Amino acid sequence: MIESIFKKYTNKFVSKWLVLAADLVISMFCFTLAYLLRYEFSLNQVSIDFFKYNLLLVIAVRIICFVFYQSYTGIIRHTSFDDAYILFKGIITSAILFSAITFITKTGKFSIPYSIILIDAFISLFALITVRLLVKIVYEEMTAGFSPSKAVVIYGSGDVGLSLKNTLQNSKKDRFEVLYFIDDNYSKIGKSVAGVKVISRSEFFKKIETNEINQEKTDVVLAFQSLTPSKKAALANEFLEHNIVLKSIPKISDLMNQEINVKTIKQVNIEDLLERDPINLNNDNIKSAVQDRTVMVTGAAGSIGSEIARQLLAYQPHKLILIDQAESALYDLETDIVRMSKGISALPEIHFEVANITNYYVMHSLFEKFKPSYVFHAAAYKHVPLMEKNPYRAIKTNVFGTKLLADLASEFNVKRFVMVSTDKAVNPTNVMGASKRLAEMYVQSLGSKIGNSTDFITTRFGNVLDSNGSVVPLFKRQIAMGGPITVTHKDINRYFMTIPEACQLVLEAGTVGNGQEVYVFDMGTPVMIYDLAVKMVRLAGLELGKDIEIHITGLRPGEKLYEELLASEENTIKTYHPKIMIAKVKAEKHDRMQSELEKLSLLLEEGDDVLVTKLKELVPEYVSNNSIFEKLDTKNIEIEK
Repeated sequence: MIESIFKKYTNKFVSKWLVLAADLVISMFCFTLAYLLRYEFSLNQVSIDFFKYNLLLVIAVRIICFVFYQSYTGIIRHTSFDDAYILFKGIITSAILFSAITFITKTGKFSIPYSIILIDAFISLFALITVRLLVKIVYEEMTAGFSPSKAVVIYGSGDVGLSLKNTLQNSKKDRFEVLYFIDDNYSKIGKSVAGVKVISRSEFFKKIETNEINQEKTDVVLAFQSLTPSKKAALANEFLEHNIVLKSIPKISDLMNQEINVKTIKQVNIEDLLERDPINLNNDNIKSAVQDRTVMVTGAAGSIGSEIARQLLAYQPHKLILIDQAESALYDLETDIVRMSKGISALPEIHFEVANITNYYVMHSLFEKFKPSYVFHAAAYKHVPLMEKNPYRAIKTNVFGTKLLADLASEFNVKRFVMVSTDKAVNPTNVMGASKRLAEMYVQSLGSKIGNSTDFITTRFGNVLDSNGSVVPLFKRQIAMGGPITVTHKDINRYFMTIPEACQLVLEAGTVGNGQEVYVFDMGTPVMIYDLAVKMVRLAGLELGKDIEIHITGLRPGEKLYEELLASEENTIKTYHPKIMIAKVKAEKHDRMQSELEKLSLLLEEGDDVLVTKLKELVPEYVSNNSIFEKLDTKNIEIEK
């Protein structure tokens, strides 16, 4: 009850006029004390008549100075150096005015001895600041009595770290105790910054091991603005090894001029542990290409397609045609884009079309109606084990759906057609990867088609964090359910990137390619999936083997231990961007690809073995792994012998 009453009334602020009145009372007291000090408390030497007029002058001048500098408008409980500086200016200005009046009036009733003016200035400044600080201290101590303090260690003792410290200590809702600063600058270690000791990383870990710092009740917050993602990942991983989940604050530029506050402090997430710096591309190229043009996106309701659609909004296309066969997901995208578009002044004309990319009549009518300048083709079946069980669907959609769209793009003179592919198309070991590789081959071949004016470009990249089918959302669901987390093999690894990065690459490729290129890019070091699972467990604040288990389930049909991107120098050509390369992939002749796909289409109803056998013939590097279709590779080997 006492706590609720206290909080109720401490949420109200004292009237600024009451603060002004209190400041004037303090000024009167200090001036009287200055008078007494000057005359050594000998009342016989004090002229009451002169003192009365002097006091009236002090009140009048102080009112003018306090009002001019607005020294009474600050919230007392949050007094800072700035407030003290304002008081300093008010007192010094009033002392100057007193001296000027004394100089002009000489021995008049309003003249104040210079010695008293000097003594009064010192006493008044000290008293006004001290009273404010006392109120602040009393308030903080009283509020501290109602809420336990939360221990915080701030990594970084620079300006951002100091700002964070002040923010935490001035928090209205919670009470924080900043135990230490951690810093890598050895000249600071062992010293104090703003009353807080600076220690090294190793010293911090020792204090954790000896329980000098309570690990479970202490947060460690990164307070840097220029920390590279790779450095941030390295630090986060180092602290995770000690079962400590780092927290961080966004970049000041990302806060849109907001101040750092407790709510902006976020836990480091799995995206921060990619262990590589992001790829930054030229947004001006994208804008100059798509602005005021009609752009079509297939698979628009998926992870990649929906992000492409969102990013395109910023580049002001004339029309945006978003196509997907998933009705509910497309509706969700429409709702999301309507919400996003409220802050966009030049909103394009947006059409949401429920359509299957394998339906000729529907897709032909859409191309005929909208006549797009750019097509970003992200529609595909991408789930490896499911497509291993459904070769017909993988080939029908991934190969013939892509072929239909590419043919229509050429027929309607689309300026540029960009296909979203996958690293699983490199030396494929499964139906999905092989179907995507065959689609790549056909799209590339259209560059040599007589009469074609469309630039056909392919982008190829690895796994995308938080995309549909990615291990990250799967692991998150499994952790939320208490486990176990399922990993197919302890040595399996994958390349990872974020959804925005992937989509930015696709958009960039759609503006700089000349046609027939297959773009790949340096994705850094592949991530061990088992290690990723362990990190996610630690990020969730759980202990592996105690709170949750990881089960090794064995490789799934068509799955391989590692993916390839053809990122080595002997297999790629450098481009204008150090992270983006062009794969040295020979483009097939269009006439041959057209003929072979016609043969493949005749086999669609002939059964899985027949289909996959033809697929292996068209994609010679396709060798099945951990799949029922391995028998087809054996047959081919026997025939060759």
